[in-house]
Amino acid sequence: MRSDAWRRGSALIYQPDGASHAVWWLFSADMRFQGWYVNFERRIRHGEGIDVIDLELDLTVAPDRTWQWKDEESFEAKIGHPAYWTADEAAAIRAEGKEVIGLAEAGRFPFDGSWCDFRPSSLWELPDRPAEPTTTVLA
Repeated sequence: MRSDAWRRGSALIYQPDGASHAVWWLFSADMRFQGWYVNFERRIRHGEGIDVIDLELDLTVAPDRTWQWKDEESFEAKIGHPAYWTADEAAAIRAEGKEVIGLAEAGRFPFDGSWCDFRPSSLWELPDRPAEPTTTVLA
């Protein structure tokens, strides 16, 4: 595990409190909105930091709100492995995905067009990157 810089244009990331997913607004290098990416994840807060544990399953949502699951095969392959998720946890992850799909299909926030024209302030400075992680969640 290592820290790195995002190199695929720009992204605005919304992590709803209490949810097991984050929604990314994806922008090209010239700041044209490209669509949404939904990452299913578990967040663990420690002090001012947050560790994000990826739950493998993702959604891509195009600007016209058509959607597609991503990484379904690898998600399914990890069910029951002691380092990943049980069948019940996998069902909960997929159920949350179906709720998010419902929001996208209905054009409800965060898929309602909000923030698709987001531009960061020119006064913002990039923060220093954190030190390299000394431990990983999975050994």
